[in-house]
Amino acid sequence: MTTPTITTDLKPLIAESSTAESSSVKTELERMDPGPEGQPPSLVIPDYQRDADQWDVVKKSLLIESVINNLTIPAFFFEVALTDEGEKNYVIDGQQRLTTLRAFYKNSFKLVDAEDAPYISPNSVHYAGMTFDKLPPLYKGTFRSFRLTIIKLRNIESMRFEIFRRINQGGTPLSGQDIRLAYWGESRSVSFIRLAGIREPDGEAAKRAITGAKRFNLTFPWTDSSSLANWKDFWGETTTALGQTASEAFLWSLIAAQPNKLDKLLKDPGALAHLKVRFNGTIDDALDACCAQYAYQDSHPDNPPLLISGDELISKFFPTFQLWIGAILEKGSSLPVTKHRTIASLIGCAYSLGISAAKVTDTQWTALIEFARSPRQQAKSFGIDWPESKGRWEGKRGYRAQFEAAKACVQHVCK
Repeated sequence: MTTPTITTDLKPLIAESSTAESSSVKTELERMDPGPEGQPPSLVIPDYQRDADQWDVVKKSLLIESVINNLTIPAFFFEVALTDEGEKNYVIDGQQRLTTLRAFYKNSFKLVDAEDAPYISPNSVHYAGMTFDKLPPLYKGTFRSFRLTIIKLRNIESMRFEIFRRINQGGTPLSGQDIRLAYWGESRSVSFIRLAGIREPDGEAAKRAITGAKRFNLTFPWTDSSSLANWKDFWGETTTALGQTASEAFLWSLIAAQPNKLDKLLKDPGALAHLKVRFNGTIDDALDACCAQYAYQDSHPDNPPLLISGDELISKFFPTFQLWIGAILEKGSSLPVTKHRTIASLIGCAYSLGISAAKVTDTQWTALIEFARSPRQQAKSFGIDWPESKGRWEGKRGYRAQFEAAKACVQHVCK
């Protein structure tokens, strides 16, 4: 038997190993503020990171209790970058904890009362229900001097995506969409996809995203206040809404509008290798490849776009999405948030068919809302088979086939 030749370089995937350091809470919180003479902060939470408001006040209070009692908390992961202003650290993992520590230090919230959290008894009598300024001096000093374990990553370059995945295996992990927005966030189109998912523009993470998108000359795209209100109410405070699920719903609609174009990319091993993404047949892999392709199209504007162009995405696709989602959620106000993918598919298919929401009749709206609520049953009544995918893109039961079935259903209703 002939031994296959190994063509990969014999070297670590990352040139420099990570380092573990220790720093006080006070030092790291000060690094999040502007320096002397208006110098930018040296510790930065990237605009793709999630809002710390995902933590309720009980979880925040328990973190603070751990710190003021010198209990161990998980390590933080920072990516180190050398800039003209010196070393800058970007938070890869731990922003929820950092923003909670910072908010408490600035007296932005108080610890919940003892009956509302599983505090350590009887010590909690000294801090339950208090803001930072109300704590006894001993606890204030412990908070400021508490040592944080910080893992610093250098020169991670093309392995950033894999590192994100591995770091976020435990705890409250980033979703696949969180990671996509993080890894390809320097793309104008992907940055816009993030903006499209925002439902509360005044939120902490939303403000970071909107501010960060200005470098691409992008603004908050939701111009119809009624549609935005319906979008916000639809997601509400459900667990489904955590992370970047709303942004993923918009991306889902985008691929529903062009499944064959995306499938062409997924069947091209050379293109996938160039994009540095893998495809093992799953829908998550397909979503990754879609974002990677948009990042590529943005950086190579002279090449013919394989997918809907970034300009079309912003100037035509989103306005259509906005009108459709506003109307669907207005007319189908009882639709559960768990139907977000079916709703997104419906909109993407309507776009590909050139169907205007303004021209849909009341009878057609009734059928479309029922389709969003019960796609399999409605498809059956139309004489259309509805594939029930199990996370796969390919095959007769995969999501590509489901998008084609959704398109046939929308066409049947609006013919």
